[in-house]
Amino acid sequence: MFKKALTSFQRPSTHILRGSFRLQSTVSDASTGAKTMTSEDSSPKNYETLSQEEVMNSGSLLDSHQSFTVFPSIENVKPEELVGGASFGFKTYFVERSSTGNLPVYSEYKRNGKVVTEIRKIQGDPIQLRNDLQERLPHISKKAFKVIMQSKKIVIEGDAVRDVKHVLSTTF
Repeated sequence: MFKKALTSFQRPSTHILRGSFRLQSTVSDASTGAKTMTSEDSSPKNYETLSQEEVMNSGSLLDSHQSFTVFPSIENVKPEELVGGASFGFKTYFVERSSTGNLPVYSEYKRNGKVVTEIRKIQGDPIQLRNDLQERLPHISKKAFKVIMQSKKIVIEGDAVRDVKHVLSTTF
């Protein structure tokens, strides 16, 4: 037959039930008054029955102890400590990847056969990104970099797609 073993803790405004179902039989021991339950694995387990008074006393013991929490209370949290709480835009930037996970670095061929490299989807400060790229790519002339603020993109004269993608994927 199926029996449900319940553990109950009562607090003034809370009632918590924990239970599990298992196939078992009950055997009473006349000398101790305890009930021994054997489950389908044939290992006897002793269960004691708590009186209502003992349950109420255990609830007051739970209330008297401070509860441990991992997170601080909301009053103790400062906006500067939150992720994204710092001002974003000046001296900070983010290059958003495409939906397939690729970096938005493209080569473009102009009418006269000139090749340029474009970095798109820049959020924040594109000038700081340009400065950081110029430090990491010293073989490309500083005159070759151009920032277009309206569309928030960086244009580099020449084919530098591999170099820029390598720097963006490893360094930043």
